[in-house]
Amino acid sequence: MSKHLMLKQGVVAVALTLASSHIVLAQENSQAIQKVIVTGSNIKQIDAESATPLQIIKREEITRLGVSSVRQLLDTLTAATSSLSDIGGSNSFASGASSVDLRGLGKQSTLVLLNSRRVAPYALADYNEVFTNLDSLPIDAVERVDILRSGGSAVYGSDAVAGVINIITRGDYQGLHLRASHDRSLKNGILNTSVASLTGGFGNLSTDKYNILANVEVYKRSNANWRELVDDINPAYGNKFPSLADGSGQNFGNRGTPSTYSYPGNINLKPLGNCPTVNSGGSCVYDRYERFEARPSADRVNMLLAGKVDLGNDLESFSEVLYSRTETEYMSAFQSYGSSTAPSTWGVPRTGEQKTFRYHMLPATHPLNTSGAPADLRYRFVDSDGMAKAKSDQYRVVTGLRGVVGKYDWESAVGIMGGKTTNYERGNFSASGFKKVIGDYDKVKLNDKGKYVLDDPLFFNRDYKLGQPNSAEVLNTLFPQYGTVGKVTQYFVDGKISGEVASFNGRPITMAVGGDVRHEKFSINVTDNILSGDIVGRGAATANASRYTSALFTEANVPLLKGLDLIGAARIDKMQGFDAHVSPKLAVRWEASKELLVRATWEGGFRAPNLTESAESTKFSFTTSADPKRCPQARVMANDLRAQAAKLPNSDPNKAALLAKADTTTGEECPAGLANIVRNNPDLKPEVSRSSTIGFVLEPVKGTTLTMDYWHIQRKDEIENKSAVELLASEDTLPAGTVNRLPLNEDTTFSAEERAKYGVKVGPLVSTTGKFENVSKTKTHGVDVGLASRFNTGIGRLDLSGNATYMLGMRRYAATRNGGSWGDNLKGRYGNSALVANLGATLKTGDFTNSLRVVHESATKLQLDYNDSAYNPKACEELEWSESECRIASYNRFDYFVSYTGIKDLTLSLFVRNLLDKRPPQNLRALNGTGSGIIPQSLEDVTGRSVRVSLEYKFK
Repeated sequence: MSKHLMLKQGVVAVALTLASSHIVLAQENSQAIQKVIVTGSNIKQIDAESATPLQIIKREEITRLGVSSVRQLLDTLTAATSSLSDIGGSNSFASGASSVDLRGLGKQSTLVLLNSRRVAPYALADYNEVFTNLDSLPIDAVERVDILRSGGSAVYGSDAVAGVINIITRGDYQGLHLRASHDRSLKNGILNTSVASLTGGFGNLSTDKYNILANVEVYKRSNANWRELVDDINPAYGNKFPSLADGSGQNFGNRGTPSTYSYPGNINLKPLGNCPTVNSGGSCVYDRYERFEARPSADRVNMLLAGKVDLGNDLESFSEVLYSRTETEYMSAFQSYGSSTAPSTWGVPRTGEQKTFRYHMLPATHPLNTSGAPADLRYRFVDSDGMAKAKSDQYRVVTGLRGVVGKYDWESAVGIMGGKTTNYERGNFSASGFKKVIGDYDKVKLNDKGKYVLDDPLFFNRDYKLGQPNSAEVLNTLFPQYGTVGKVTQYFVDGKISGEVASFNGRPITMAVGGDVRHEKFSINVTDNILSGDIVGRGAATANASRYTSALFTEANVPLLKGLDLIGAARIDKMQGFDAHVSPKLAVRWEASKELLVRATWEGGFRAPNLTESAESTKFSFTTSADPKRCPQARVMANDLRAQAAKLPNSDPNKAALLAKADTTTGEECPAGLANIVRNNPDLKPEVSRSSTIGFVLEPVKGTTLTMDYWHIQRKDEIENKSAVELLASEDTLPAGTVNRLPLNEDTTFSAEERAKYGVKVGPLVSTTGKFENVSKTKTHGVDVGLASRFNTGIGRLDLSGNATYMLGMRRYAATRNGGSWGDNLKGRYGNSALVANLGATLKTGDFTNSLRVVHESATKLQLDYNDSAYNPKACEELEWSESECRIASYNRFDYFVSYTGIKDLTLSLFVRNLLDKRPPQNLRALNGTGSGIIPQSLEDVTGRSVRVSLEYKFK
């Protein structure tokens, strides 16, 4: 474990780290050098550069990065890839939380530590993924962050496959200071965030024999809807998506097509009375962008209390209490109803039964239908109050002792950590409530054309009244509250001892041994209306299990020759229900000369199945995927419909109908929505990995250091269920029941004539079924480069720093590809930039500090792996996207920071993000897929240049 140890001599001096680089320059002579434990080892050492590549971000650099949260800080890492964010997580099973992902191996494969010990996971799993919620950690209490950019299972155990992030808080702090900051977009001021913190510390460990630190941090973020932002999106999107074309907004602005699913509704393109806005075609329209949320509001409070007491005789006690409360409130679109909408499929978690909600036309007997025949109904329930609120409380309490016995340092601690998260929602139909106040959608019969039609003459003519105010009782019946409650608790005891055990060639052989025991309990429960399958289209992930885990570890540093060290480590982890697993490590550190250090590591890692994967459970989720058997036909038909509409004048009501049908056609099939039903598997094995690094640290001239490290990670026995894309690509070869479709006579996208015309031969997708399996493997490799340089100029000290990660390759194994083979190299594919880099320069002149930083990401294609038929070159051609539009261009962003300390005890600073106000490159895939061609997906696109003003005052 890594910790700043204060045994015998007050504060341990650590080598100075420049900027965000992992390069460490020489220690200043005025400071005493002591051995310390660095992240990635349990043995104290003097050398700043260890055998394992380590990046260190110190407090000074955190300030210059202009970040407001730990999540934002870790997003600046070149080795980090896109992961869950509370901003975009409204539809996840773990709403209200944020995570980190190193090397693209998933948020479960990066271990996050606080002061070298684990933090309780978020109390809701993201489907089957358990992770640390970064939003529960205070940014202002952080002294530095260590990023171990290779596997760490031999030291830290499970989950440390891609790397370890160790967040170190302040130690032995004295004084009181207030910090406040406000971040605001200059393009859209509604995008703003405020943070305030108060930190106090008293007592000197050396003279007073104690020190106490307290920190309270408050975070507040405003919400924003796309109606307030849509006019500022990249105009280029309107050239590809008519719904976002300039001037498409009618009465609602100059961009953003209103929805025809509107309150009080459309019947045969004739609005009900009191319609707020009618378009030129006579349809009642609704400004859907008012309910498309760009980002949710968030309120957080993080508190840290830490204390140390020198008990004398080289004995020290320490305690720490961490508590956080986070609240994130999401707004969702009002529930809609459309006769031509494809059926919704979901399940009953309690029994595993599959259920289907079918949309029907308005009966001929309905008093609002004067056509004499069943009529098309398009209706928006603006009284559905679509919303969700995720509230989480998390805590950790640790207390322990550390000391020295002879030549040996020891440390032991006990602790408890855990949390509770509630996520309550409203807005989906209650199946039973719908049948009670509207009608029985399951009551159907075959007509003379062999198609199922509604057999309920009172449909939409019961307690719920179309286009009229409805009572709270009716609305609560139709739209009840539902949600999820998660709880996690962990108890632990740990201990270790390290020191010199022998000598070789006049140099000490050092060794560390230790172990820990912990008990964890995880429960995720949903409300009874979800458990019984009463909430239409609502998935569920439940778990209720506990287990004991224990571990023993050892590490040794053996000096073979002068400047040449061999490091070995091993850890045995035993988890209840699984065999013991051994994680080995070998490393070599060779100081070839004063200017050159060569290093290499080889390590075994693992991730044990978590309690949500191995416990008895059935998970119902929903995904979208282009249906390879229906999407191409849907696109052709939609183009034909739009071509017909283009020939009609705006006053013709058929024009709106044709365009609406075109949108519905592609919206239902490209991508198609389907349920994903996955069950647990008690026979799972742990995921195992092998990682290696080799590199060097070079100081070509005094004050300038360059590092380069090649890394390679291969992981097998990955726990997952096969993706919808993979299953659909091999549908014809899979067992019956794996991919499920509705019969053709329940097809709401294509009529019988249209199926014949466009060659549609199968019904709409309903669901896929499976279980968690050890089915896949991944291999990835690349190069990390770092640069740090410091020198004095005529006007002040100039620091240069840079980091870059270049991916040489990433491949995922596909069990269904040719009987099992590796997929394409994902380097440069969607979400996997080949090169991510940053370069910064900081000039300190008197009371001013100026810093300029450039961030670079290389271009990517829109296609993912070999089986991504929706965005390969052929699909882009069918979408009429050019070769340059079938990719995301490279991106450079400049940030600027300035601070002033000329007023006693006061520091004023300004951070400008996106100094040149440059738009990010357009991403047609995100808008076409996740955004359904309607909802913008890039918040950065409408943020533009933003500023963060900060004030810090130190009290006497």
